[in-house]
Amino acid sequence: MGTWGSGPFDNDVAGDLLSAVQAGDYDIDDYARHPDDGYLDADDAQTAIAVAEILAVAHGVAPKPVQLSDIDAAGYVGTLSPEQKAWVLAALERAVSDSDSSELHELWEENGPEDLEAWRAPILSRLASLKAVG
Repeated sequence: MGTWGSGPFDNDVAGDLLSAVQAGDYDIDDYARHPDDGYLDADDAQTAIAVAEILAVAHGVAPKPVQLSDIDAAGYVGTLSPEQKAWVLAALERAVSDSDSSELHELWEENGPEDLEAWRAPILSRLASLKAVG
């Protein structure tokens, strides 16, 4: 899975995403055009979690972490369409819903209930804060 922690940027997919965003080469449509139903694979879930964190920083509902020090979060978020933002929130919700909907949830669930909750809780909080700002 290429994960070394439960944070939004603690995986290989997020690292690649951040590098691409910084270089101006990241195309969220590579992920956002995936179906909004069915099983969400781990890469799509990790993408949604990382982009949601960038959204949260841009909207001022999260402090800017060191991983975003060289990224203009507001500038990047300004390039996203309403449909792309909606995909991020829908995918974020699916990522943490259950193992029948999300490969990443299934992988964290295999680590046990404490690890699953340590991973899920901040994502659920982020989802709530992003829904509140619209």
